[in-house]
Amino acid sequence: MSPEDRLAAFLSEDAVPVRPSVDAVFVAEVMQRVARRELYAKLMSGAVTAAAAGVVLWACAPVLNLAVQTLAPALAPAAGILCLAAAATLLSGQMLVRR
Repeated sequence: MSPEDRLAAFLSEDAVPVRPSVDAVFVAEVMQRVARRELYAKLMSGAVTAAAAGVVLWACAPVLNLAVQTLAPALAPAAGILCLAAAATLLSGQMLVRR
């Protein structure tokens, strides 16, 4: 058999048979388990980060209270204006998306 005959025989063969549906179910279950494992890892990472940030803020609370008490009266009008500007930006963005 010449190389051309072998190549012609190879190319004339049928395509690879379709895998049974059991394989698709198995692959879907494995993918779901992997996704769930990744979700748990991300949730635990976020929980640890939140707990650490909470501990740091709790430790800094006395200093932060003094800073807030002295700066709050002076920054209240600016904070109000910034909140209104942020709300207007968010609402206008939502209105543009709906159209």
